[in-house]
Amino acid sequence: MKILIFGAGVIGTTCAWQMQEAGHDVTLFVRPLRMVRYSHSGVAINFTDMRGGKKEEGQTVFRPKVIDKLMPSQAFDLIIVSVRSNQWHDALPYVAKYSGKAHILLMGNMWSHPGFVSKYLPRNRYFLGFPGLIAGGQTDNGINCFLFANSFIMLGEPDGEKTERLEKTVELFKTSGLQPLICRKMKDWLPTRYLVSALLPGLISKAGTTSLFVANKTLVKQYLMALKEGVKVCRKRNIGRVSLFPFNRFYLPSFILTGMIRRQFSPEMQSALDAHMKHGGTEKIKQYHDVLRAGKSFRIAMPYWASFEKYMDFS
Repeated sequence: MKILIFGAGVIGTTCAWQMQEAGHDVTLFVRPLRMVRYSHSGVAINFTDMRGGKKEEGQTVFRPKVIDKLMPSQAFDLIIVSVRSNQWHDALPYVAKYSGKAHILLMGNMWSHPGFVSKYLPRNRYFLGFPGLIAGGQTDNGINCFLFANSFIMLGEPDGEKTERLEKTVELFKTSGLQPLICRKMKDWLPTRYLVSALLPGLISKAGTTSLFVANKTLVKQYLMALKEGVKVCRKRNIGRVSLFPFNRFYLPSFILTGMIRRQFSPEMQSALDAHMKHGGTEKIKQYHDVLRAGKSFRIAMPYWASFEKYMDFS
């Protein structure tokens, strides 16, 4: 399988690194300004790897095959698009136009599927994913990435079918050590997970750091109440229920669920979130307001969610 990863951020670079290490034919799409550096000096990767129940920390230099222009004649079999949620409007039309006959995996935060995607791609050209296994942030000359033990790369078709391309992609991620998991309800799972990505930056910003947020029981309770408001928005958008923590535990008493949420943030997860907070302010603001605007359009009261708006200034 000939693979292109479109998006050289933390997720795309980490996936390309692991796939190349596993012997797969993978190319990384980069911006023209990065072409020379990636081709010659490579990408510096600081990693914390907790897969398999062991913690390994280290540094390496990844020298990927790179391109800065996509053409149908390159004949990729699979294109994995991993960009920030505020970059879909630029990335998707370009990939759709120049991807040839490749299958396209859209991997990342997405709030407006499927209406937005269908403007550019027919249903048989794309499927969906989310890189829950990987987190981190960018550095001056590379990335700082975390690979978690009990997390997964979620993969699925929008209609929940089990297709040949899905099975091949699962095998690709599995042989690369990227812990794939098929989700039959990706069209519902993605917008529900979007709530977490949209809300956490405001809480961390208010607290100062992720560890201070986790230590603050009041803030964690506010996080929980705001997520419940976000779920009301999802229901109005006809987004179904999914088995995703903490949404699948809302029936528990507040004090129990609050404790479970706090335990979810391991020291490594806290470090990954702090690294992530240093970049992508425009994306964070967009995600937060996507949900808030939807709530207002449905006339849903969202006092907890709205209370974090003043902490979403990352300029």
